[in-house]
Amino acid sequence: MTLYNVPNVNKFLSVVDSSLGNVTLTLPGGANCDLKKDASARALLNMIVPAHEGLCITLSDRQDAGHFMRYMMETAS
Repeated sequence: MTLYNVPNVNKFLSVVDSSLGNVTLTLPGGANCDLKKDASARALLNMIVPAHEGLCITLSDRQDAGHFMRYMMETAS
C-alpha cells in the first residue's frame, strides 16, 4: 500500500497500533522498519513529507487493509 500523504500522524499510528499483524514501512534506501516496534521509524513519520513515489507500507495481515483504507478516506475529506 502506498501513502502519498499522512495528514494526521497520530491517527495513522493509532491504526498501526490496532493492527492485527505487522505494519512495515519501506524507507527510500530499501530498508524495512516495523512501525509497531520501531520508535525511531514512528518519530520519522512526523518529519517525513512523502516523495513523489509516496511511502510504501506492507501489511502482514490482510484484515488490516480495511482499517488503513478507512483512515485514508477519513483524512482525505
